[in-house]
Amino acid sequence: MITRGCVAPRGWRGGNDENEMKHRTLGKTGLQVSEIGFGGWAIGGNSYGPTDDRVSLRAVKFAFDHGITFFDTADIYGEGRSEQLIGEALKGKRDKVFIATKAGWDFYHGGTKKAFDAEYIRFAVCESLKRLKTDYIDVYQMHNPSLEQLKEGRFYAVLDELVKEGKIRTYGISIHTVDDGEAVLASGRAAVIQLILNIMDQRPMPELLPRAKDAGVGIIAREPLNCGMLTGKYGAGHEFKKGDHRRRWKPEKMAQDLKKLEEIKQIIKDTKVSLAQAALEFVLAQNGVSVVIPGAKTEDHVREHIRASESPALSESQLQALEALSREELFQSGFYHN
Repeated sequence: MITRGCVAPRGWRGGNDENEMKHRTLGKTGLQVSEIGFGGWAIGGNSYGPTDDRVSLRAVKFAFDHGITFFDTADIYGEGRSEQLIGEALKGKRDKVFIATKAGWDFYHGGTKKAFDAEYIRFAVCESLKRLKTDYIDVYQMHNPSLEQLKEGRFYAVLDELVKEGKIRTYGISIHTVDDGEAVLASGRAAVIQLILNIMDQRPMPELLPRAKDAGVGIIAREPLNCGMLTGKYGAGHEFKKGDHRRRWKPEKMAQDLKKLEEIKQIIKDTKVSLAQAALEFVLAQNGVSVVIPGAKTEDHVREHIRASESPALSESQLQALEALSREELFQSGFYHN
């Protein structure tokens, strides 16, 4: 395995035949990925509080050993830390996994600023390849460009070049809003869209998901646990630690989330599943979703996540009731920060 430089791949085969994790096709890429992925934001250590690299490495290895084959990260997560950990944990397993990463936030040259020009993308992809200890990236994503940048689409040319050179297999766009997603689909260029989707934020479901499916665009669903709120671990007055991006949440948002959690608990109470499992099942039930990538810091987190694939428990009526929550006025207040 090439661990330095920026060269073309030597071959690939996917899948981990030792486990029973369900797999789905990532849109027109044809990649057969585990429907539960590993979200690498938290192990970067700069957004969800402190982490222990030894614990993080065990979590990534545990995920692989239990059938997860899709690992999503970004260069900005811990300024390379998340990529380094994933690269280290997956040494010797490269031909059995799919690695997705992102670029577009330049943290190398003083401060942090958005950067999607061709020269920077070429630089960033080579830096990611080094940290990930690989010679190719399966899904390379632009990390939340603005709507204006999406409409201009200047980065597509360099992404096509990187595909031809073998440095990336395919590419996609990580987005924030439905309008962003519409712009990606209008371009007809990206094979994958990564978007926010959870019980509390269902904005992509009515129109964007069906349109993406019709276009053959794979969907990576992030923040399925609404940044942890759908685990039920955080109550009124909870104070997030320094270095946790959730410290910026307004009290009104927390109050609204907690009220909504009580409604969700009532809907799922007869199944006896955890909030987290129900939240993941809900996202997996949406037509067009290829893979869901809950963040994980520990083996226990991963274990909880895979139950949603191994032992689904929600009925159709419960799924419909959870979907109906999005039509309530409570969800339209604009508190959601994403």
